[in-house]
Amino acid sequence: MSDVKNTKVRFAPSPTGQLHLGSARTALFNYLFAKHTNGQFYMRIEDTDIERSKQKYVDQICASMRWLGLDWDGEPLFQSTRLDVYHSVIKTLLETDSAYRCFCSKDILEEARNEGLFQYSGTCRNLSEDDIKKHLNSGEGFVVRLQVPKGNTKFDDMIYGSVHVDHQEIDDFIIARSDGNPTYNLVVVVDDHEMEITHVIRGEDHISNTPKQILIYNVLGFSIPQFAHLPMILGPDKKRLSKRHGAPGIQQFKDDGYLPDALLNYLALLGWNPGSENEIFTLDELIKSFELDQVHKKGAVYDEVKLSWISGQHMMRMGTANILEGIHEINSEWGKGYESRYLYSVLDQLKQRSKSLREFIDQSSYYFSDPESFDEKSSRKNWKDDNTNTSVNTFKNYLENIENWNSEEIESALRHIAEENEISAGKLIHPTRLALSGVPSGPSLFAMMELLGKDVCIRRLNKALETFPQS
Repeated sequence: MSDVKNTKVRFAPSPTGQLHLGSARTALFNYLFAKHTNGQFYMRIEDTDIERSKQKYVDQICASMRWLGLDWDGEPLFQSTRLDVYHSVIKTLLETDSAYRCFCSKDILEEARNEGLFQYSGTCRNLSEDDIKKHLNSGEGFVVRLQVPKGNTKFDDMIYGSVHVDHQEIDDFIIARSDGNPTYNLVVVVDDHEMEITHVIRGEDHISNTPKQILIYNVLGFSIPQFAHLPMILGPDKKRLSKRHGAPGIQQFKDDGYLPDALLNYLALLGWNPGSENEIFTLDELIKSFELDQVHKKGAVYDEVKLSWISGQHMMRMGTANILEGIHEINSEWGKGYESRYLYSVLDQLKQRSKSLREFIDQSSYYFSDPESFDEKSSRKNWKDDNTNTSVNTFKNYLENIENWNSEEIESALRHIAEENEISAGKLIHPTRLALSGVPSGPSLFAMMELLGKDVCIRRLNKALETFPQS
């Protein structure tokens, strides 16, 4: 597939909501295919739904795409500016008898459905010119339907293989509503033709639209692009991923401090198999590796645990200076008043435990201020009685006499005290961590203590000795 030339693809979101995971994955696969084949990647805003389309969603979608690094070629095309073009095509289809006006009321159609006729029966298909004029002169509303010929439509999907549809399964579908506005199946054909789109890459929920669109391509005499339908992204219940699964939109991932490359890496693996054991990719590496024939048919399940792991791998790869810069974009006050060398050390200690920039912020407060509260569960478990006070106080007194304050000396002191008191090292490690950070887990206790410094550690231990055990 790498020898495909002059490819042109498009991403066509509807601005009725923010960019979500499924749409972002579709955009990514189009982008990767275009860049892998040295083709072009276009953006089309499908905003013909006047009531639901909002400029704020256009802005948000574009901003999310830029944040992801999925830049498009040229200016976005807005369908709302092309209504005259669509109306002209509808007029042509009517004049060539490829389409016809249908005057059947909703009541008539509903009655037919109640009788078990779920496809349009073609009542208005062969109306005479006189009958059409009578309906028009009486002011009756109408829709425009494509006249579907007998036969079948077959196309080769680049992912699903051969798809064959008998036209008996397709009724004369509507291409223009009663208000005159064109329907989705018509406008995408007209737009894809004029944009010279060579490959239509979209979700598998559009597979049922493809035969209808091919019929429109044929009656208009347009060249038919190649189609590739992507597997659905599923929730844990194996149903299509939606808001009910709690899946955030792309803006939320940005706000939560995820790295664009990490999110793109994860999205790429939702349906695409690189053919190797490697699971960590930058965007450039994805472009180099991506092949459409490596996209599988089976729906991919959204997995937050896998996303966190991939994000953590990207954090480990990221330079500390870049992490600090990203954190300051979220919170410019983070670490204010501290030297860069200290901040770099904090970030290096937290790298293995942080999956996003936001987690660095959330997990680092005790590096800058004494804990104001202590984890309740850890307090009950790790500082049960005065025996712990005795051990911690002995350890604190030992620390006060350490002249060369470093992690090795601190660890040696703790293990010496634990051995003298015939307790496990954990009986000292856990309450000490609680006293210094207020939380039950974190990076290496001894490295943290070295970074915090002797005075801070002694002060916090003294406070804990006054606070614990809690009733």
